[in-house]
Order: sequence, then structure tokens, then C-alpha cells
Amino acid sequence: MAALALALPVWAGDLRTLDPTARAAFDIELRAAILANGDVIAKALAAPQPAQSEMRQYIQDDLTLLERLTPELLAGHAVALFTAPDCDTCNTAVKELNEITKRYGQTFIQHELPTPQAARWAAALGLDAAPFYVLPEMVLNGHMPPVVLEKYLTPNHINLHHQPAD
Repeated sequence: MAALALALPVWAGDLRTLDPTARAAFDIELRAAILANGDVIAKALAAPQPAQSEMRQYIQDDLTLLERLTPELLAGHAVALFTAPDCDTCNTAVKELNEITKRYGQTFIQHELPTPQAARWAAALGLDAAPFYVLPEMVLNGHMPPVVLEKYLTPNHINLHHQPAD
């Protein structure tokens, strides 16, 4: 990285102000520095990222929570839709989800947020604004376009362990 810093002329603090000749010279020096120090750059890029491991833990925690909640929350359905009264977007979501689940031979269950159980589930999931969808392995927050829902409700994408019982 020090070689990269040395490749930048002192007078070129702002690369946008370089004339084409100076810019070309800078580009040549920069390429040479990168090629000469590729291993250093590769090591820097390959180093463990603390944010990635924290994110993996958040994802795992969410999946564990969903695994615990979905048997009761989904009650054998492919998806649960959480809605609120007087919510036009929720009404649209219900209509679209009804059409999509019929088309793919699936079912959904609707939970109204004002009910105590739905409110507890929503709080556990960290959500309080309707609509939102819960599938066996994910939560989709907000109204989803039909094309997104279709992707997750086609037979090839449904987790076989969570298909509705006959």
C-alpha cells in the first residue's frame, strides 16, 4: 500500500485536475505498483471481515427464530401474510397473494397485526408495519410485487418440509 501512496505525485491531490498526459503517467505508475504488490493487496482483500462474521451470526439467529416460530405461525401454509386494518397496501397484498397461491397450488394464512398472537410474532420478528410476509426461511418486509412472491412460491423453491399437509 505504501507503494501505491508513493505512486501518487504530491502535486496531484485531486485526480480530476490532472491533464491527460499526467493522468496517463499516473495510471502507468499505479498499475506498476499494483502488479508489484499484488500479494499485499490480495492479503488485504482476503482478510477476515468482522462485519461479515457478525452478519452471519445475525442471519443464523434470524433463521433459528424462524425455525422456532414457523410451525405455529405458518400452520402448514406456504406463507403467512401479516396485515393491518385500513391498509390499502395490505388489501392489495391479500388479493395478489390469493391469486398467486391458487396458481401454484399453495395456501397462505393471514394474520391481522392487532390480534395479540400476531402482535407477539411481529414483535419477535422485529416488525411492526404491515404488510409483511413470512416464509419458512425468510421474511419479506413490505408489499412485494407478484413476480417476487412467485419466485418463492413456485414448487422448485418451496422447502419440502414446510409444504401444506393434504
